[in-house]
Amino acid sequence: MQKQKTQREAVFWLIPFLLGLLIFLFPVVQEQISYRTDADEYAAMAQQLRPPETPNPAAPLPAPTEEPEPEEERPEEVLRTQELTQPSGLTDLPPEETEAPNQKADAATAAPSAEATDTAEAPTPFPADVQAEEPTEEPAPVQIPQITAMPAATKTPAPAGTPTVSAPAGIDLAACVAENPDFAAWITLPGTKINYPVVRSDRSAYYLHHLFSGKESKLGCLFSMTSSDYEKPSRNIAIYGHHLSQSDAMFSTLLNYKDSGWYADHPLIRLDTLYGTRTYRIFAVLNIHVSDWDASTASFASDKAFLRFVNRAKEKSFYETGVQVTAEDHILTLITCDRSYGGASGRLIVMAVQQE
Repeated sequence: MQKQKTQREAVFWLIPFLLGLLIFLFPVVQEQISYRTDADEYAAMAQQLRPPETPNPAAPLPAPTEEPEPEEERPEEVLRTQELTQPSGLTDLPPEETEAPNQKADAATAAPSAEATDTAEAPTPFPADVQAEEPTEEPAPVQIPQITAMPAATKTPAPAGTPTVSAPAGIDLAACVAENPDFAAWITLPGTKINYPVVRSDRSAYYLHHLFSGKESKLGCLFSMTSSDYEKPSRNIAIYGHHLSQSDAMFSTLLNYKDSGWYADHPLIRLDTLYGTRTYRIFAVLNIHVSDWDASTASFASDKAFLRFVNRAKEKSFYETGVQVTAEDHILTLITCDRSYGGASGRLIVMAVQQE
């Protein structure tokens, strides 16, 4: 009798425990499903607009001669790692603007970027928040850039005010602009999951919580502020993206670059823009805190200021890459959160220099 009573009491306490556990796990499971669904949407878009490139077929090996000459030994390249010194910091993500879901800023008519001061210590502030206003008139139709396979003298010139761009193989730029007028580029890190569209807009609050398609999502969309000029281009183009602890989508893969071995296998970044395709080689990977340094600085008062900016990043890098950056170069900066370094104020920065 006592045993039955004990069993009933155990069941009595077990049921509430299981219900509580279910209530606790349900949001987590639901969030995982949401991440997967939205990541699949991006993957489907990439497959349609930016399909993976077909690798070149392997060439047959040449037939050996009777007396083959000995191959010349090549020294193995070794990445020198160095201990990371305590960095000084980085500005936080751009200030969030009042969200205006029905208003899309045109990247081609964005405000010019502010020029950085000629100093390495004082942080450069982000552009001040601009209060979004409801449009009083119906917006003019979006003008899609004319895409041409290769510029040629026999081609009909584009209408005045419409940028003419060359179409990189495998990317439908016109379709990207038609989907979202804020489209600025398509970024690909070969060999990684990073294969996404990038928008150019100061509506950071909106794109932190909406996909490229406009669907509300915690994945958000990769974005640049309007201070980053893709056409000119600016000396530095900065792209922001989420790091998600429970998903490998968006910029989560960037944390692998803390390992020099991962870097050695994935050193390049491809950027397909409305103004041509550019290839970048990573030269620094570093952790920094918020507010002490503006890694998104787009323009510089002098070449000296630019090189001081670059050298500061290289000094804080996890390892030496051996990649040189000159005063005439242009760079690309990828920025994401890294709570393993400084909690909510931690940031991971991946910086690359344009090769072509």
